[in-house]
Amino acid sequence: MPQEIQLKLVFANDHNSTNFTVALNTSVKDVKGLILQKHWPSSPSLMPAAEVGRLRLFAAGKELGGKGSDDAKSLKDLNIVASQHGPTPVHVMAVQKEADAEKPQAASEELPNKLRSVFAQCSDSNLMSEAWRTGQLSIDLERQEASS
Repeated sequence: MPQEIQLKLVFANDHNSTNFTVALNTSVKDVKGLILQKHWPSSPSLMPAAEVGRLRLFAAGKELGGKGSDDAKSLKDLNIVASQHGPTPVHVMAVQKEADAEKPQAASEELPNKLRSVFAQCSDSNLMSEAWRTGQLSIDLERQEASS
């Protein structure tokens, strides 16, 4: 088995592609770093590398790595299948950095508290279903937000 693999990077929503060779024992995190540092195309249809929060890589229909500890795995650990007829295609999708990482967290914490309050007011599940269907539930959430 070869110790290196040649990858053909295919960028989502863009016509650019590039080839590069990397060792199989390279972690997915390092491959993503190399892509952003050395292989990121300058294209109007792609966000600038500075705005990329993270990359998602896909080969043979499977995501390579992901988040956190999944990115620490090497290409060899992921059993990436090397193409026998040229470079192995890897689709690259960029995820934009969050403008303010704390805002989505705060919003996601507020919603369950508001829903708990609405659910407490609607002890009958049929009443709650009817409130949801008719839009009354969203009105109650807005009223509660205004009174807070």
